[in-house]
Amino acid sequence: MSKDTVIKHYEHTLEWVQSLTELTDKEWRHAIADGKWSIAEIIAHFVPWDEFILHDRLKEFWNDRALCKAPDVHEMNRQSAERARHEERSETIGRFIAVRTELLQEMKKIEASRWNTSFLIGQTELTLSSYFQGLIKHDLHHMEQVKQALSTERR
Repeated sequence: MSKDTVIKHYEHTLEWVQSLTELTDKEWRHAIADGKWSIAEIIAHFVPWDEFILHDRLKEFWNDRALCKAPDVHEMNRQSAERARHEERSETIGRFIAVRTELLQEMKKIEASRWNTSFLIGQTELTLSSYFQGLIKHDLHHMEQVKQALSTERR
């Protein structure tokens, strides 16, 4: 996956999340399916992960040592979902836009040649290209869930 492809995806997510300001409060807060998060919780959970990548990953990729494992996924997601239940939609969207924009700006500074340089997370060897490919797959999974939930709810 090229740097340009990753950049385009991240730019698209900014536009897409901004478009969610048009939702009704019911659409924003309603669970997308039984036992699943609401759109508010889905969008909110991107924020701490983007912050983690921005502050704890990007600057460490090429230090010639294995990067530490990510924080506890379930706990980080639980906390972000909980926060989303109590904050205004504009705040959740604003936090997403702010951190993703900052992440995007930092990614643009990385030389294209570095996108295929290997690094380790624990015992796993990755490149920036493969790392972001996994993150994009995660974004697209949730974007599709939201799209499906909205099309079902609006019938």
